[in-house]
Amino acid sequence: MYLCMQFKSWFMKERNEMILDDLTKGNIWSVTESELANMLVEGKKEEDYNEMETHYMNIIRTVFDIQYLSRNDEQQVNKLEKQGYEIFSYPSEGDIDAIAIRKHAIKKITDLTLENIQHLDATEVLELIRRNMGTGWKGLSLSIQDVIESAFYVDYTSLPEATMHRAGGILERRKADGYDILEIIRGSWIEAIFMKAKPKVEKIKTDFTIRDDEEDDNDFDDDNDTDDDMTDIDDENSDQDDDLDEDTDEEIDNDNLPLEDIEDIEDIEDNSDE
Repeated sequence: MYLCMQFKSWFMKERNEMILDDLTKGNIWSVTESELANMLVEGKKEEDYNEMETHYMNIIRTVFDIQYLSRNDEQQVNKLEKQGYEIFSYPSEGDIDAIAIRKHAIKKITDLTLENIQHLDATEVLELIRRNMGTGWKGLSLSIQDVIESAFYVDYTSLPEATMHRAGGILERRKADGYDILEIIRGSWIEAIFMKAKPKVEKIKTDFTIRDDEEDDNDFDDDNDTDDDMTDIDDENSDQDDDLDEDTDEEIDNDNLPLEDIEDIEDIEDNSDE
């Protein structure tokens, strides 16, 4: 079963399609209502869906509202559509044959999280700041500033209106650098907030898993290397022993000369007597 799931995940990725097993609390914000409906319909066909359903829904419901219904219940269908739900067909279970899905709207600055901020652009974030009772950048809590700065470069300044809008001034320079700008009027002064998305950093997942057959091959190679090393050591020791034997033989030969090598044995005896 595991291999089948892995193959299906690979196959869907080759088609640039996600499946339920791919969902995380980080990427769920990039999914649309129709994509989620398709994932749920396909996932329903899997043997392990019932035991995995709670896990899937714990992720999905952080971003989506979901309700199951019957298409024949026109009153319920109309009610949900007015509330912003999209209705999709779903595998029949008794009277249930449809699913209603609604993505959570990010309406307030306090709705921002480290997960959903990655799926907004600078103009959307600046609009949330504009609607935040005119607090500007400095009026935001440090935690919200940290969330925004995790995905965007942010700068701000307050200048007299004439200085802010002069030709070649800071507004024109920031626009040329690719920043979106929010202007908040403060009497004769203007507070300007500049925001630009940071480059997306792709996280690469590395698989360090070693297959069993590779481990066996490595073990076999290690054993061969060890045997070779031991053979070399034995050969070296044997050579050293041979050299030692030769040296010893030479010393013995020098101390115990054969009689035929002594010219006058009587002279030796005479010298010994003296």
